[in-house]
Amino acid sequence: MAMRMGLSGIIIVVLLSFTLYLEAAPCSSLPSVDCTGNGCQIYNYQGLWEDHENCMAANSSSPKSEAELVQVVAKAVKNKQKVRVVSWLGHSLTKLACVGNQGLIISTKNYNQIISINKTAMTITVQAGAMMSDVMEAAASQGLSLPAMIYWNGVSAAGVISTGAHGSGLIGKGSGVYEYVVGMRLVVPASPLLGYAKVITLREYDEDLKAARISLGMLGVISEITFALQPMYKRSVSASLKDDGGLENEAESFLRGVDFSDIYWIPSHGKALFRNISKVSVNVPGDGFSILLGTPTRVVDIENSAAQMASLQANAATQTICKVLESQMNTLAFNGSAFLNGPTGFTGYPIVGFNHKMQASGGCQGSVPKPADNSSFTCNSTSIVDKNTTVCTWDRRIDAILLYDVEIQVRMSNLTAVIQDMKKIRDLNPENLCDLRGTLIRSIKKSDAYLGHAEDTVAMETIYYKFRDENMIKWNGDVFEEIEQMVIEKYGGVMHWGKSGGHLFKGQALRASNITKFLEVKMRYDPYGLFSNEWTDGLFGIEGPLMDIERDGCALDKLCKCTEDRHCAPDKGYFCMPGKCDWQVKWETVSRDVSSTQLQSTIPQATDVTSRSGTDPYAHVDIPSPPDTTRLIEVDPL
Repeated sequence: MAMRMGLSGIIIVVLLSFTLYLEAAPCSSLPSVDCTGNGCQIYNYQGLWEDHENCMAANSSSPKSEAELVQVVAKAVKNKQKVRVVSWLGHSLTKLACVGNQGLIISTKNYNQIISINKTAMTITVQAGAMMSDVMEAAASQGLSLPAMIYWNGVSAAGVISTGAHGSGLIGKGSGVYEYVVGMRLVVPASPLLGYAKVITLREYDEDLKAARISLGMLGVISEITFALQPMYKRSVSASLKDDGGLENEAESFLRGVDFSDIYWIPSHGKALFRNISKVSVNVPGDGFSILLGTPTRVVDIENSAAQMASLQANAATQTICKVLESQMNTLAFNGSAFLNGPTGFTGYPIVGFNHKMQASGGCQGSVPKPADNSSFTCNSTSIVDKNTTVCTWDRRIDAILLYDVEIQVRMSNLTAVIQDMKKIRDLNPENLCDLRGTLIRSIKKSDAYLGHAEDTVAMETIYYKFRDENMIKWNGDVFEEIEQMVIEKYGGVMHWGKSGGHLFKGQALRASNITKFLEVKMRYDPYGLFSNEWTDGLFGIEGPLMDIERDGCALDKLCKCTEDRHCAPDKGYFCMPGKCDWQVKWETVSRDVSSTQLQSTIPQATDVTSRSGTDPYAHVDIPSPPDTTRLIEVDPL
């Protein structure tokens, strides 16, 4: 059921400046954990969680060695304390890291070293908190390259695999970074006789690695990861902006036919930018690089853009907003499509550069953690004085723009039909989809990871404006909701584990490729759920709250799927109504006259796949230990 406004509204779009200001002093990103005498608060990179509630922990630890990590985990297991892990920057929008007021949060900000590179075996072993920017640079220094990477390099090694993050492409093992994990060391609970914690080592041929590659942190604490590498190569990029009239017929063949291709679809303007990204020899001339995300940007420019967006929102300037999006689209298409040929800028297609420089971008975060108050004159943990200081565009100390980042993944065999149905919604009023960036379409190869995909898949990601005030209403939110619900309920789509979604995650785990085997491994490694939290328990139907939060106004911010008017804002003209397209009635047969009690029987509910005993799990003398799979990973020193 979509939430619709009876009056016309507005859409927000703004073109952020990604200019690199070399003369401006940088300000380091804030760490994700902030502790005081009253406990610890955990932040995501936007500084605001989906439910607008704080994410707390009783205490935190930032180990620097595996021995320290084992001690920390052992103490928590002995005390029956919940444990979750978060990276330095906290780039997951879902509440994966929220451990609860009595729990322990482990930060990997100091656990970030490159351990070794084996040039013969073409592998690199790193600590869990290693920044992927550092991992790629270290591999490149030895003439090697990580085959797959997400488009932003400011994420940690453990974070990027644990949430199933990906780039685009079906070449080799595909675009999932987790597919190239060939070894892992984890710290897991153990019996008191073994000191309450132990290290296990998984290698490529271990079945349990299929669970550990995408684990959401539910098996234990990842200590080290070994990635498979390839000899260095380059990428060659060209791009073509086309009418989207034949998109549904072209998209699959394009994604399958070009190594790392993706598509920026701008449905409001009937256009699609096909980015042809191919693997080429290192001998092909070119020193290009990506500038898509994370370029250091001046505070004054970020805040001015945010203010302009707020003004457009208040004045319902839909035509102006659509013109801004058109300008952004043309700028992207005809100025390198977020790539530059070199330091002098964009000089023409093709753009050729080394793989590690083309597959991801960043820089605003810095390469290693720094003190939050790295300059008492420029910035500190709460504010930034000099507005010419450069930061990440989402820095929580400034009046930056908040965004929904919704990525829904569907079987590639359904892509044609999904695009056709999205066009049906678009054609009712194209201006409704003048969102921030359009829809980015990428490919993901089928996987044997238990929480991966059983078939080749496409990821459809849309980023659009989010209010800081949960009671503020996005004027075209019903359009996005209808698209999202259609893709999930009609085509079996699933959400990216670490991006926006709220109630859209309901029942998601049950659609994973092999949920049963994953939960079997989880119960062996962590039988009492110390490394799970309320969010993961709800996700997997184990215990705890469901994925939706039912209260007045909950549908305004994706906390619930509206089933009655109070979930919206009837006093402001927003009511719970069927979707705009006729097919939606088949899937959402609810009218405003149906009570929530009657409605409940028509809504699919998450099935309980397992449950924990109501007795004290520590009544037993021994905590069951995982099977002994401990084997050393043989690597050369760096």
